[in-house]
Amino acid sequence: MPLLRGAIEQAVASAAETALHQAKPQRRALDVGCGGQPFRTLIESAGFTYHSIDTQAQPGITLTAICAIDEPLPDRVLQLTSAGFDLVLCTEVLEHVLDWPAAWANLHRLLAPGGRLIITCPFVYPLHEEPYDFWRATPHALRRFAERFDFIVIKQQMLGDGFDALGTVNAASTPDPAFRGVSSRLLATFARKGRKFLHRLLSSPRIRRSLSSRSKLYVANFIVLSRADHAGGSAP
Repeated sequence: MPLLRGAIEQAVASAAETALHQAKPQRRALDVGCGGQPFRTLIESAGFTYHSIDTQAQPGITLTAICAIDEPLPDRVLQLTSAGFDLVLCTEVLEHVLDWPAAWANLHRLLAPGGRLIITCPFVYPLHEEPYDFWRATPHALRRFAERFDFIVIKQQMLGDGFDALGTVNAASTPDPAFRGVSSRLLATFARKGRKFLHRLLSSPRIRRSLSSRSKLYVANFIVLSRADHAGGSAP
């Protein structure tokens, strides 16, 4: 999604600048729940050495280690965490993680003091990767967990607005005939045409410039965190 991609690109560039100012000889990044590694080129072009973990490797993808972020970290990952990672990317992962306290404790352990942790997760989005789709976090939940595990909030955004949320729901809803019969098929046809019209309306730059959304709905959570320099992160 363009909103997520743009926010992540800016955050990675900012993390690279921060690491550069810290004069670290080697900048390391960890992509948590990397999937097909869509951000590997971006991370490497920013000057980071790329590492990745996931619960399973997709075809053609090589992982640093196979593990879940809410389970005990394997030795291969622990050997890399003596100094911590300067950048940890955890995008569209936490909704699939059942044990949030364990996951946040591991993220704190993986991040170097002064490093950057980038988290994204959906708010309005259909069920996916079932049955491993557990949560839709609010911005308040993310901030509370960040504070609980001794992170500093650098930036937090609710990406998208009510129109984007409406477009997401519209795209995920396909009208089908409820029963056999001409009237039901005709109604389904009209509903599908209306769905396409609504999509074009919500995608129109002119409409978006002319209208504002009076809604608390949004599409995705985006938060950038830093780890405090003092000890912590093992909150009860």
